[in-house]
Amino acid sequence: MSILEEVISLLSPLKIPIETGTFSEETPDSYIVLVPLLDTYPLNADDKPQIDKQELRITLYTKSNYIHLKNQIIARLISNYFYITERRYGGYDTDAGYHQYTIDVAKTYEIEQEED
Repeated sequence: MSILEEVISLLSPLKIPIETGTFSEETPDSYIVLVPLLDTYPLNADDKPQIDKQELRITLYTKSNYIHLKNQIIARLISNYFYITERRYGGYDTDAGYHQYTIDVAKTYEIEQEED
C-alpha cells in the first residue's frame, strides 16, 4: 500500500471530495487535494532498503469553518500512525471564499522482499 492509497481510504468516510494534484471538477464547498512530496529509502547497514518512507501534503479547502474538518482529519491520521510533520493555515481567499489548511504527513512502509 502507498501513503496516497491509505490517506484516500482513510479520509473517504468524511464525504469530502478528494483529488490528487489539483481539483479538476467544479469545486464544492469543501474538498481535499493530495500532493505526494517524497518517496525515499532511509540508509540501511546492508545497503538493501527494507523501509520505504513516503510523505504527502493534504490540503483542505472549505468555505465553512475549517477547524472542525481539520480536527477530524488530524484525529484519523494520528489514530492510524501517521507522522504529522507540519500543519499550516494558508489563509482565506476572499475572491474564491475558501479557507486553506495544509497538513503534511509521513509514514514508513516495510518493503516486501520477493523470493527468487
